[in-house]
Amino acid sequence: MDQLTALKLFTRIIDVGTISGAGQTMGMSSTASSKAIQDLEATLGVRLLNRSTRQVAVTEAGQHLFQRIGGLLGDLDKALQEAGALQDEPVGQLRVTARRSFALTHILPALPRFRTTYPRLDVALTLTEVLDITPNEEADLVIRLGMPSQKSFIAHELASSERLLCASPAYLNRKGMPSDPQSLAAHDCLCYRQGYEPALWLFETPDGTIEVPVSGPLVSNSGEALLAAAREGLGLVVLPRWLLSGDIQRGALVHCLPALPVHPAGYNAATYAVHARGDFVPTKVTVFIDYLIDRMKSSVAASAALD
Repeated sequence: MDQLTALKLFTRIIDVGTISGAGQTMGMSSTASSKAIQDLEATLGVRLLNRSTRQVAVTEAGQHLFQRIGGLLGDLDKALQEAGALQDEPVGQLRVTARRSFALTHILPALPRFRTTYPRLDVALTLTEVLDITPNEEADLVIRLGMPSQKSFIAHELASSERLLCASPAYLNRKGMPSDPQSLAAHDCLCYRQGYEPALWLFETPDGTIEVPVSGPLVSNSGEALLAAAREGLGLVVLPRWLLSGDIQRGALVHCLPALPVHPAGYNAATYAVHARGDFVPTKVTVFIDYLIDRMKSSVAASAALD
Protein backbone atom coordinates (compact mmCIF):
# COMPACT_ATOMS: atom_id res chain seq x y z
CA MET A 1 0.00 0.00 0.00
CA ASP A 2 1.28 3.50 -0.78
CA GLN A 3 2.18 5.79 2.10
CA LEU A 4 -0.46 8.38 1.24
CA THR A 5 -3.26 5.83 1.65
CA ALA A 6 -1.66 4.57 4.86
CA LEU A 7 -1.52 8.11 6.23
CA LYS A 8 -5.18 8.64 5.37
CA LEU A 9 -6.00 5.40 7.17
CA PHE A 10 -4.00 6.56 10.19
CA THR A 11 -5.93 9.81 10.47
CA ARG A 12 -9.21 7.93 9.99
CA ILE A 13 -8.28 5.58 12.86
CA ILE A 14 -7.89 8.55 15.19
CA ASP A 15 -11.28 9.88 14.12
CA VAL A 16 -13.09 6.51 14.33
CA GLY A 17 -11.25 5.01 17.30
CA THR A 18 -10.54 1.52 15.94
CA ILE A 19 -8.38 0.12 13.17
CA SER A 20 -11.09 -2.18 11.81
CA GLY A 21 -13.73 0.59 11.85
CA ALA A 22 -11.43 3.00 10.05
CA GLY A 23 -10.54 0.33 7.51
CA GLN A 24 -14.21 -0.32 6.76
CA THR A 25 -14.77 3.34 5.88
CA MET A 26 -12.02 2.97 3.28
CA GLY A 27 -13.18 -0.43 1.97
CA MET A 28 -10.35 -2.34 3.66
CA SER A 29 -10.44 -5.51 5.76
CA SER A 30 -9.26 -5.53 9.37
CA THR A 31 -6.21 -7.57 8.41
CA ALA A 32 -5.25 -5.24 5.58
CA SER A 33 -5.78 -2.19 7.81
CA SER A 34 -3.58 -3.57 10.59
CA LYS A 35 -0.83 -4.50 8.15
CA ALA A 36 -0.95 -1.05 6.53
CA ILE A 37 -0.37 0.63 9.91
CA GLN A 38 2.41 -1.83 10.79
CA ASP A 39 4.14 -1.15 7.47
CA LEU A 40 3.81 2.62 8.02
CA GLU A 41 5.32 2.35 11.49
CA ALA A 42 8.14 0.21 10.12
CA THR A 43 8.86 2.77 7.40
CA LEU A 44 8.88 5.66 9.88
CA GLY A 45 10.75 3.67 12.53
CA VAL A 46 8.37 4.72 15.30
CA ARG A 47 5.19 3.39 16.95
CA LEU A 48 2.16 5.52 16.15
CA LEU A 49 -0.56 3.57 17.96
CA ASN A 50 -0.73 1.52 21.15
CA ARG A 51 -3.14 -1.34 20.49
CA SER A 52 -5.40 -3.28 22.83
CA THR A 53 -8.19 -5.77 22.18
CA ARG A 54 -10.85 -3.04 22.27
CA GLN A 55 -9.26 0.22 21.28
CA VAL A 56 -6.16 2.01 20.15
CA ALA A 57 -4.37 4.93 21.75
CA VAL A 58 -2.24 7.45 19.94
CA THR A 59 1.39 7.66 20.98
CA GLU A 60 3.20 10.97 21.37
CA ALA A 61 4.82 10.45 17.97
CA GLY A 62 1.43 9.56 16.48
CA GLN A 63 -0.17 12.68 17.94
CA HIS A 64 2.60 14.85 16.52
CA LEU A 65 2.20 13.26 13.08
CA PHE A 66 -1.59 13.69 13.19
CA GLN A 67 -1.30 17.39 14.01
CA ARG A 68 1.08 17.94 11.13
CA ILE A 69 -0.74 15.98 8.41
CA GLY A 70 -4.41 16.22 9.38
CA GLY A 71 -4.97 19.59 7.73
CA LEU A 72 -2.66 18.78 4.82
CA LEU A 73 -4.60 15.67 3.88
CA GLY A 74 -7.85 17.61 4.12
CA ASP A 75 -6.47 20.27 1.77
CA LEU A 76 -5.24 17.55 -0.56
CA ASP A 77 -8.67 15.91 -0.73
CA LYS A 78 -10.27 19.29 -1.41
CA ALA A 79 -7.75 20.05 -4.15
CA LEU A 80 -8.40 16.69 -5.80
CA GLN A 81 -12.15 17.27 -5.66
CA GLU A 82 -11.73 20.70 -7.22
CA ALA A 83 -9.51 19.26 -9.95
CA GLY A 84 -12.17 16.66 -10.69
CA ALA A 85 -14.82 19.37 -10.81
CA LEU A 86 -12.82 21.20 -13.46
CA GLN A 87 -13.12 18.09 -15.62
CA ASP A 88 -16.77 17.36 -14.86
CA GLU A 89 -18.14 20.91 -14.75
CA PRO A 90 -17.03 23.97 -16.75
CA VAL A 91 -15.71 26.31 -14.07
CA GLY A 92 -12.83 28.75 -13.76
CA GLN A 93 -11.42 30.73 -16.67
CA LEU A 94 -11.14 29.78 -20.34
CA ARG A 95 -8.34 31.59 -22.16
CA VAL A 96 -9.14 32.10 -25.84
CA THR A 97 -6.98 33.73 -28.51
CA ALA A 98 -8.99 34.39 -31.66
CA ARG A 99 -8.77 36.07 -35.04
CA ARG A 100 -10.21 39.51 -34.53
CA SER A 101 -12.90 39.40 -37.23
CA PHE A 102 -14.30 36.07 -36.07
CA ALA A 103 -14.23 37.08 -32.42
CA LEU A 104 -16.14 40.31 -32.99
CA THR A 105 -18.65 38.69 -35.33
CA HIS A 106 -19.36 35.41 -33.57
CA ILE A 107 -17.68 35.01 -30.17
CA LEU A 108 -18.65 38.25 -28.45
CA PRO A 109 -22.33 38.05 -29.50
CA ALA A 110 -22.42 34.46 -28.19
CA LEU A 111 -21.06 35.21 -24.73
CA PRO A 112 -24.23 36.47 -22.97
CA ARG A 113 -26.17 33.27 -23.70
CA PHE A 114 -23.10 31.12 -23.09
CA ARG A 115 -22.61 32.71 -19.67
CA THR A 116 -26.26 32.09 -18.84
CA THR A 117 -25.73 28.40 -19.58
CA TYR A 118 -22.35 28.19 -17.81
CA PRO A 119 -22.32 30.94 -15.16
CA ARG A 120 -19.21 29.58 -13.37
CA LEU A 121 -17.02 29.81 -16.47
CA ASP A 122 -15.32 33.11 -17.33
CA VAL A 123 -13.70 33.86 -20.69
CA ALA A 124 -10.42 35.72 -21.17
CA LEU A 125 -10.46 36.72 -24.85
CA THR A 126 -7.40 37.97 -26.75
CA LEU A 127 -7.87 39.30 -30.28
CA THR A 128 -5.17 39.01 -32.93
CA GLU A 129 -4.45 39.43 -36.64
CA VAL A 130 -1.61 36.87 -36.44
CA LEU A 131 -2.27 33.88 -38.69
CA ASP A 132 -0.22 31.02 -37.26
CA ILE A 133 -1.49 30.99 -33.68
CA THR A 134 -1.50 27.83 -31.54
CA PRO A 135 -2.49 26.95 -27.97
CA ASN A 136 0.27 27.68 -25.46
CA GLU A 137 0.76 28.53 -21.80
CA GLU A 138 -1.33 31.67 -22.34
CA ALA A 139 -4.21 30.15 -24.36
CA ASP A 140 -6.34 27.05 -23.77
CA LEU A 141 -8.01 27.47 -27.15
CA VAL A 142 -7.31 29.40 -30.35
CA ILE A 143 -9.60 30.34 -33.24
CA ARG A 144 -7.55 30.51 -36.42
CA LEU A 145 -7.51 30.23 -40.20
CA GLY A 146 -6.36 26.81 -41.37
CA MET A 147 -5.38 23.67 -39.50
CA PRO A 148 -2.05 23.67 -37.65
CA SER A 149 0.57 21.32 -39.04
CA GLN A 150 1.61 19.99 -35.62
CA LYS A 151 0.05 16.66 -34.60
CA SER A 152 0.02 17.77 -30.95
CA PHE A 153 -3.15 19.82 -31.63
CA ILE A 154 -6.76 18.93 -32.45
CA ALA A 155 -8.75 21.18 -34.82
CA HIS A 156 -12.54 21.52 -35.06
CA GLU A 157 -13.94 23.28 -38.14
CA LEU A 158 -16.19 26.22 -37.23
CA ALA A 159 -16.69 27.87 -40.62
CA SER A 160 -15.96 26.86 -44.21
CA SER A 161 -13.37 28.47 -46.47
CA GLU A 162 -16.04 30.10 -48.67
CA ARG A 163 -15.41 33.74 -49.61
CA LEU A 164 -17.81 36.09 -51.38
CA LEU A 165 -17.38 39.09 -53.67
CA CYS A 166 -19.63 41.88 -52.42
CA ALA A 167 -20.32 45.60 -52.75
CA SER A 168 -22.86 48.06 -51.41
CA PRO A 169 -25.92 49.06 -53.47
CA ALA A 170 -24.57 52.62 -53.56
CA TYR A 171 -21.28 51.49 -55.10
CA LEU A 172 -23.03 49.30 -57.67
CA ASN A 173 -25.35 52.15 -58.62
CA ARG A 174 -22.30 54.32 -59.20
CA LYS A 175 -19.91 51.86 -60.88
CA GLY A 176 -22.20 49.07 -62.12
CA MET A 177 -22.27 45.34 -61.39
CA PRO A 178 -19.09 43.52 -62.52
CA SER A 179 -19.90 41.24 -65.43
CA ASP A 180 -16.93 38.86 -65.11
CA PRO A 181 -13.57 38.67 -63.32
CA GLN A 182 -11.78 40.59 -66.05
CA SER A 183 -14.13 43.57 -65.59
CA LEU A 184 -12.66 44.17 -62.13
CA ALA A 185 -9.89 46.19 -63.78
CA ALA A 186 -12.42 49.01 -64.05
CA HIS A 187 -13.55 48.71 -60.43
CA ASP A 188 -12.33 49.90 -57.03
CA CYS A 189 -11.29 46.84 -55.04
CA LEU A 190 -10.70 46.74 -51.29
CA CYS A 191 -7.87 44.31 -50.65
CA TYR A 192 -7.00 42.17 -47.65
CA ARG A 193 -3.24 42.02 -47.50
CA GLN A 194 -0.43 41.62 -44.96
CA GLY A 195 3.01 42.99 -45.71
CA TYR A 196 4.02 42.64 -49.34
CA GLU A 197 1.51 39.96 -50.34
CA PRO A 198 0.24 40.26 -53.94
CA ALA A 199 -3.17 41.87 -54.44
CA LEU A 200 -4.70 38.98 -56.37
CA TRP A 201 -8.22 37.56 -56.37
CA LEU A 202 -8.55 34.01 -57.65
CA PHE A 203 -11.78 32.97 -59.40
CA GLU A 204 -12.73 29.36 -60.10
CA THR A 205 -14.33 29.22 -63.54
CA PRO A 206 -15.42 26.29 -65.75
CA ASP A 207 -12.19 26.84 -67.69
CA GLY A 208 -9.98 26.82 -64.63
CA THR A 209 -8.60 29.28 -62.10
CA ILE A 210 -8.25 32.92 -63.13
CA GLU A 211 -5.85 35.19 -61.24
CA VAL A 212 -7.05 38.77 -61.30
CA PRO A 213 -4.73 41.60 -60.12
CA VAL A 214 -6.84 44.12 -58.24
CA SER A 215 -6.31 47.59 -56.83
CA GLY A 216 -8.30 50.27 -55.13
CA PRO A 217 -8.46 52.98 -52.49
CA LEU A 218 -7.87 50.75 -49.45
CA VAL A 219 -5.54 47.90 -48.48
CA SER A 220 -5.80 46.51 -44.94
CA ASN A 221 -4.97 43.51 -42.78
CA SER A 222 -8.30 43.99 -40.96
CA GLY A 223 -11.42 42.30 -42.23
CA GLU A 224 -13.62 44.66 -40.18
CA ALA A 225 -11.95 47.72 -41.75
CA LEU A 226 -12.57 46.38 -45.25
CA LEU A 227 -16.14 45.46 -44.37
CA ALA A 228 -16.84 48.93 -42.99
CA ALA A 229 -15.38 50.51 -46.13
CA ALA A 230 -17.50 48.28 -48.37
CA ARG A 231 -20.64 49.26 -46.45
CA GLU A 232 -19.79 52.91 -47.09
CA GLY A 233 -19.58 52.30 -50.84
CA LEU A 234 -15.80 52.54 -51.18
CA GLY A 235 -15.48 49.47 -53.41
CA LEU A 236 -15.78 45.73 -53.95
CA VAL A 237 -14.50 43.36 -51.29
CA VAL A 238 -13.80 39.62 -50.93
CA LEU A 239 -14.33 38.33 -47.39
CA PRO A 240 -15.53 35.12 -45.68
CA ARG A 241 -19.23 34.32 -45.90
CA TRP A 242 -19.41 34.14 -42.08
CA LEU A 243 -18.35 37.80 -41.97
CA LEU A 244 -20.63 39.03 -44.78
CA SER A 245 -23.87 37.07 -44.35
CA GLY A 246 -25.47 39.53 -41.91
CA ASP A 247 -24.88 42.49 -44.23
CA ILE A 248 -26.20 40.55 -47.23
CA GLN A 249 -29.31 39.59 -45.27
CA ARG A 250 -29.91 43.26 -44.33
CA GLY A 251 -29.33 44.44 -47.89
CA ALA A 252 -26.28 46.48 -46.89
CA LEU A 253 -24.16 44.44 -49.31
CA VAL A 254 -24.92 42.61 -52.56
CA HIS A 255 -23.31 39.30 -53.56
CA CYS A 256 -21.61 39.80 -56.94
CA LEU A 257 -20.69 37.05 -59.46
CA PRO A 258 -22.29 34.40 -57.23
CA ALA A 259 -21.64 31.57 -59.73
CA LEU A 260 -17.85 31.94 -59.42
CA PRO A 261 -16.07 30.88 -56.21
CA VAL A 262 -13.41 33.44 -55.27
CA HIS A 263 -10.73 34.03 -52.66
CA PRO A 264 -7.76 36.35 -52.15
CA ALA A 265 -4.41 34.77 -52.96
CA GLY A 266 -3.18 32.92 -49.88
CA TYR A 267 -6.50 33.06 -48.02
CA ASN A 268 -8.59 30.03 -48.86
CA ALA A 269 -8.65 28.22 -45.50
CA ALA A 270 -11.51 27.31 -43.20
CA THR A 271 -11.75 28.64 -39.64
CA TYR A 272 -10.91 26.21 -36.84
CA ALA A 273 -11.05 25.99 -33.06
CA VAL A 274 -7.77 24.40 -31.96
CA HIS A 275 -6.71 22.95 -28.61
CA ALA A 276 -3.89 20.76 -27.35
CA ARG A 277 -4.22 17.02 -27.82
CA GLY A 278 -4.44 15.03 -24.57
CA ASP A 279 -6.17 12.23 -22.70
CA PHE A 280 -8.17 14.74 -20.63
CA VAL A 281 -9.39 17.79 -22.50
CA PRO A 282 -10.91 20.21 -19.93
CA THR A 283 -14.69 20.38 -20.02
CA LYS A 284 -14.49 24.17 -20.27
CA VAL A 285 -12.77 23.75 -23.65
CA THR A 286 -15.19 21.17 -25.06
CA VAL A 287 -18.39 23.00 -24.05
CA PHE A 288 -17.14 26.25 -25.59
CA ILE A 289 -16.25 24.54 -28.86
CA ASP A 290 -19.60 22.71 -28.97
CA TYR A 291 -21.40 26.00 -28.32
CA LEU A 292 -19.56 27.75 -31.16
CA ILE A 293 -20.18 24.86 -33.55
CA ASP A 294 -23.93 24.98 -32.83
CA ARG A 295 -23.95 28.75 -33.31
CA MET A 296 -22.11 28.51 -36.62
CA LYS A 297 -24.52 25.81 -37.87
CA SER A 298 -27.41 28.18 -37.23
CA SER A 299 -25.52 30.99 -38.97
CA VAL A 300 -24.78 28.82 -42.00
CA ALA A 301 -28.44 27.77 -42.24
CA ALA A 302 -29.55 31.40 -42.16
CA SER A 303 -26.95 32.35 -44.75
CA ALA A 304 -27.93 29.47 -47.05
CA ALA A 305 -31.49 30.76 -47.05
CA LEU A 306 -30.19 33.88 -48.81
CA ASP A 307 -28.85 31.96 -51.82
